[in-house]
Amino acid sequence: MVVARMSFWKFKPGQREPGFNLLDDTLAEMARRTKGFRGNITLLSRDDPNIGVVISLWETEDALKASYEAVFQKAIKMIEQFVTGPPDAKNYRVFSAELRTLT
Repeated sequence: MVVARMSFWKFKPGQREPGFNLLDDTLAEMARRTKGFRGNITLLSRDDPNIGVVISLWETEDALKASYEAVFQKAIKMIEQFVTGPPDAKNYRVFSAELRTLT
């Protein structure tokens, strides 16, 4: 069973791209090395230039829970200067997914 964490990040004006660039450059590698990591998707709101969403996928509920300290808390600390506060995060069970390589 694959599970996911969906986190909604509110950035200070003009700070969304710098914040996510920092995450992509450093934290993504940390997640890849974490047991049970299946992938992630970063979404940038088209309606609000200060909103971003991260969906991370994990093999099991235990892997999701372990990632909270190993990855998620570090992400919050890493970009705290770019955001207005901690993200709103919810955990989900993935019902279905089809992912293809984007070109």
